[in-house]
Amino acid sequence: MKKWTDTQYDNTARFDGQRFGKLKVATWNVRGIAGKMEELQTELLKRKIDIAIITETKKKNKGSEDISNYVMIYCGVPATRNFTIVGVYAPVEGKEQEMEEFYRELLQSIDKIPKKENIILAGDFNGRIGNHPISECIGTYGEQVTNYNGAALRDFCAFNKLKVTNSFYRHKDIHKFTWEARGTRSIIDYVIKNDRLKSNIEDTRVFRGSKIDSGHMLVESKFKFLTHAKYSYNKMDKTIYKKPPAFKVHLLEQESIRTLYRNRLKGKLTPLTGEIDTDWM
Repeated sequence: MKKWTDTQYDNTARFDGQRFGKLKVATWNVRGIAGKMEELQTELLKRKIDIAIITETKKKNKGSEDISNYVMIYCGVPATRNFTIVGVYAPVEGKEQEMEEFYRELLQSIDKIPKKENIILAGDFNGRIGNHPISECIGTYGEQVTNYNGAALRDFCAFNKLKVTNSFYRHKDIHKFTWEARGTRSIIDYVIKNDRLKSNIEDTRVFRGSKIDSGHMLVESKFKFLTHAKYSYNKMDKTIYKKPPAFKVHLLEQESIRTLYRNRLKGKLTPLTGEIDTDWM
């Protein structure tokens, strides 16, 4: 997870006169993170990724680490409310009993999340979901192949009203397939969201230029969120500033408000003594 400051607004853009915050969420199976941390940070910063779900890290225990530009949270540290992100690494194809147990535990985790939460599931699901559509769940821009794990994922998403974002955006094959090795390729890494984020998602695609010694590609999703604060934009230094609060001077036209303001102002002012050294301290 990328570090932010209270005054950082560089990921904002204007749409139809309103201010939207931009959020980039990505998932990547790195096949072991040992010795790859610097390389991983470089690639994430290059793509300006805000939140990355890194799977198959082979990292033990649980906790968090401060790693320069990012904070790494691993092994199920509780997420903050209003926005829940679940990192996923599913069993490989052929382990049906493990897969059933995996989805049973994932369902239990999803059921614990309040219904009003914004939810994102991302990671290596080891399942090929095909391109046969399910309304508001599976789109038509996936691959043709469906396997056992993929069928389980389709059922899970349909039951929980989740949307596999990869399958709803038309891209070239090189920007769709998330895994490639030994002359074969497939789509098994996904970014999945719930219905509350329906109007926030802009795109999901693969970026092949990001390399980290893994057969898996970086999968990136772009989200936009309406910010509540009003901003002005300085084109000279590309910095966005908050507008100062407006003074409601017109209220002073009312006698009662004017009297109240005058009395409060008197209470705030210190009477002058006539001594310059005292009055101007």
